[in-house]
Amino acid sequence: MFKNYFKIALRNLLKHKGFSFINILGLSVGLTCCLLIGLYISEELSYDKFHKDADKIYRFTREFKSNDGTTSLHLSRLAPPFAHYLKDYYEGDIAQIGRFISTAGTVEYGDKLFNETDLAFADPEIVDILTFETIQGDIKAALTKPGSVVLSESLAKKYFGNEDPMGKSIRIFDQADLLVQGVYKDLPDNSSFELNMMGDFSAIEQFYGGRENLLQAWGSNNFTTLFTLTETGSIDGILDRMDDFLVIQLGENAPSWTELHVQKLTDIHLTSNLSDELGENSDITYVYIFTSIAVLILLIACINYMNLATARSARRAKEVGMRKVFGAGKGSLMSQFLTESIVLTLFAVLLSIGFTNLILPFFREFTELNLVFNLIDNFALVAMVFGGALLVGVLAGSYPAFYLSAFRPLEVMRSSKGSTAGKSGLLRKALVVVQFSISIILIVSTVVVYQQLSYMQNKNLGYDKEQMMILNVSNEISANYETFKNELSNIAGVKSAGGSSRIPSGQLLDSQGAQAEVNGEMQPTQVVIKQLQVDYGFVPNYQMELVAGRNFDKDYLRDSANFMLNEEAVRIIGWADGNEAIGKKMTYGGVTGQVVGVVKDFHFESLQSEIVPVVLANNRNRLRFLSIKIEGQNLTNAVAQIEEAYAAFSPNSPIQYNFLNDRFNNLYQSETQRSELFTIFSGLAIFLACLGLFGLASFTVAQRGKEISIRKVLGASVNQIVNTLSKEFLVLVAISLLIAAPIGWYLMSDWLGSYAYRIGLGVVPFIVAGGVALLIAFITISMQTFKAAFANPAGRLRDD
Repeated sequence: MFKNYFKIALRNLLKHKGFSFINILGLSVGLTCCLLIGLYISEELSYDKFHKDADKIYRFTREFKSNDGTTSLHLSRLAPPFAHYLKDYYEGDIAQIGRFISTAGTVEYGDKLFNETDLAFADPEIVDILTFETIQGDIKAALTKPGSVVLSESLAKKYFGNEDPMGKSIRIFDQADLLVQGVYKDLPDNSSFELNMMGDFSAIEQFYGGRENLLQAWGSNNFTTLFTLTETGSIDGILDRMDDFLVIQLGENAPSWTELHVQKLTDIHLTSNLSDELGENSDITYVYIFTSIAVLILLIACINYMNLATARSARRAKEVGMRKVFGAGKGSLMSQFLTESIVLTLFAVLLSIGFTNLILPFFREFTELNLVFNLIDNFALVAMVFGGALLVGVLAGSYPAFYLSAFRPLEVMRSSKGSTAGKSGLLRKALVVVQFSISIILIVSTVVVYQQLSYMQNKNLGYDKEQMMILNVSNEISANYETFKNELSNIAGVKSAGGSSRIPSGQLLDSQGAQAEVNGEMQPTQVVIKQLQVDYGFVPNYQMELVAGRNFDKDYLRDSANFMLNEEAVRIIGWADGNEAIGKKMTYGGVTGQVVGVVKDFHFESLQSEIVPVVLANNRNRLRFLSIKIEGQNLTNAVAQIEEAYAAFSPNSPIQYNFLNDRFNNLYQSETQRSELFTIFSGLAIFLACLGLFGLASFTVAQRGKEISIRKVLGASVNQIVNTLSKEFLVLVAISLLIAAPIGWYLMSDWLGSYAYRIGLGVVPFIVAGGVALLIAFITISMQTFKAAFANPAGRLRDD
């Protein structure tokens, strides 16, 4: 029986090649989009799951609170004493706890010198918590030996080539020699932590002046702290006793100003956006968004099939009538039509597999993700693809099967039309409205996303970031800081330079306790004020606007204890404006001085973050970066001379620099990439909607061919005929706009709400979406209607 259904289905598909082509192409494009989006989402959801018992690994995070109870800072890392005391306090709940601190610096082997960014010093317990595939040595044992280090496979290859790395000595930070005691395979790309090198923790203890000092360093929140639970332990059991733990360790008021939280390791990539994360995380929101797009694209493809199948119903009415007359039941007819749908879908699946393999290399490069599509070795993927195809075939063919099998033989034989033709036409119109409503929502979303990204990339940040070179300050440069700056001033093209502890596009993580003179009394601030250490050249170098007072003066030694503030800090402290703040006494981090200047608010971090109160302190000893303003066209020559000057002053540290514009571009790279993906898939959704409309217009023109010919004989112009045929479809698109506009407005208002600084949601996206949808629909329909309008009416009337 099925063989007969299959043969008839194949015969019908070959007989109606245009119908088959449109449906197979539409479904294959829809399925290809779903496969690509599925691979993207699967990779996003796979982060850190390669670790053994990954769902049982957790991370502690630390929140700091302002005096008013609001969060001032939420760090992904803890101070080093926490792990030691947490293990003892939660002995029955925590099985293993371990720390590692990530850093960057120079690594030297022989005459080779490398700048590295993913170096770590780790407790040996980290090896029990995370999963490392050992190549040589004993990774855990090595981390218990002072002066030892273990390397990833790629780093060992980088340093030693084909030499055996075991027992070799490398020098780090030009300070310590470490022996290589182990090599492990690189962690996969879907890891939240890039641990290319791990040194034993004793080196960190020495840096802090010994173990006892390390266990008192409660303010050094630089240590990623991971743990696993005992068989009887629970997260609720840990959190319920956390306040008592903080009181014991930090004093009775500790819970009012700090708090520890717990995160699952596998939740970090998609749900954590804390300060000082080790890498750039994604957002679960985009998983939901792209999943929705995949479903909507597939829905549009299925609607195309349903529309075209019901549109062809008149041509198959006699077939259904004859089958029923000869005894075919409704069940067998439904089976026949569902078989046709499934066969067509299977053809589309095979084509989509080819499309996916063809596009995947470009998609992989675009997303920078290690996406793998391998049906041969992945039975689950095969089952998902073909099972999904079967489901799509049933869904897409269900209504046509019910509709066509319901025809009444007597009415069919009399009129060659189905008994429910009116209902069919109404349904087709409703489905077209659904298709274009989805398309218009996607167009609106694409325009809004583009506007928001353009706004972020072009907004005035409160300083000049053009041709600003950011140079990492080595210890040797720091020791000859002023001399080096003077040397830079002699380079043609270098306009100015200024040093700072952090640079724009980074995060403001440093803060200390503050008191300020308000109404004649020293009062503590209710909200934490972030700290930025700068030299006297920082403010003028960035061309920040002074709203009151003056800049730091290099010839005025007292300025090392004075402060500058941004406008938000002035407001938080309680002064009326910048002029009132000038000359007021202020204590910050134990240093007492005066406010000498107020700068206009500036955006230091991403525009997703609000402007926070900032104090600028004049402390040259904590300057980690030098921002160099380069003018003129000969940027390359200026950079080359800066490199020469750096090499002369710091021969033992390779130069590290980048440009502020590039840093900000990288800051929004993920949003830009997702926006482009969104645009591509939205465009494909619109293409599918138009493909269905094209097919539907073709059938409509064919059905109304006699009417068109009569109109032409009676003197109707081509434009009149085109307008008559197009009007019905364009009205449906207009209805789609009315339905899509409020939905698009709601969705994009919610999305924009995640940005602290955002565009206003005006009418432009909706005008653009409506105009594009109407234009595309008109062009799609006109391709068929113009052809019919220009045809010779005599031929059609003679045929009829």
